[in-house]
Amino acid sequence: MRQYPNIEDKYDAKELAVLKAEEWQLEMLKKNPEYVHWGNHEDYMSDKDKGWAERVFLDSFKGVWNLDELNELVNFYFLIERKNHQCPACEGNDLNKATFQLSEDWYDFNKTGRKWCHNISSVEIEALVRSGRINELVDPTPTKEDANITTTRCWFDEKENIWQGWATINGENKVVEVVEPKYPSAEKVNNWSAGKGMGHDAINRWICVEARAKHQGVYGKCESKDCEGGHVYDEDKAILKLQLWYLHPRKGCSRGVLVEKIEQDEIPAIIEYLKEAANRNQDRFSKL
Repeated sequence: MRQYPNIEDKYDAKELAVLKAEEWQLEMLKKNPEYVHWGNHEDYMSDKDKGWAERVFLDSFKGVWNLDELNELVNFYFLIERKNHQCPACEGNDLNKATFQLSEDWYDFNKTGRKWCHNISSVEIEALVRSGRINELVDPTPTKEDANITTTRCWFDEKENIWQGWATINGENKVVEVVEPKYPSAEKVNNWSAGKGMGHDAINRWICVEARAKHQGVYGKCESKDCEGGHVYDEDKAILKLQLWYLHPRKGCSRGVLVEKIEQDEIPAIIEYLKEAANRNQDRFSKL
């Protein structure tokens, strides 16, 4: 986890539950830059044998070096991880065998003849529309307040138990309550997905798989008692880590440095270190 979780988001809530992170660890995520999608295991930082530019892994923050003109820290972020391995029972998919088979049959890469991504039924179509998907195939839906104001961008709010949508009212886009939309026909949706439109993406796939599995009465998660979201966790609790990005101006290269474990009592020193880096970066441009 690299960004502070939104507890209203079911995926964030699920990840938070299995991480078992402490509050002080989560608080550090609030200090992260907005973009945190890089690191020692990603993109060019994952390469090896690049001299000074080769990625570095440190056991603790005590191993970081002093900042100077040869080691300029230009970016960072905190992340929370809990060591785990793929669940052998479900091979990491977190589904029971029947639900996983429906997922495999969606595209049917094994050529079993059970492909159904272009043959969904009204059951899956309703699930897609309720999730705010395939809006381009939904007929204009009137708002509850004014039947003359319509929208095709609608979804079902399970928490409020109402249909909602975006509507333009007096030149302003607003979320308003709408009447239940008319679902597009299976023929219309399947023709669209088979080549007369953009087609389904990965999100649509999982919505359809879950809807069909539940309709057939086979939906379920992995049945292994050790499985948590497709993973078996090897540690009792989460660990806070720190990803750093250094430049070496004279060599014209950079390197990723990952501090593998941050202790709570190290936080004040780390914050001072990051502030020093921020001041150094600011000073370089101060004469502009």
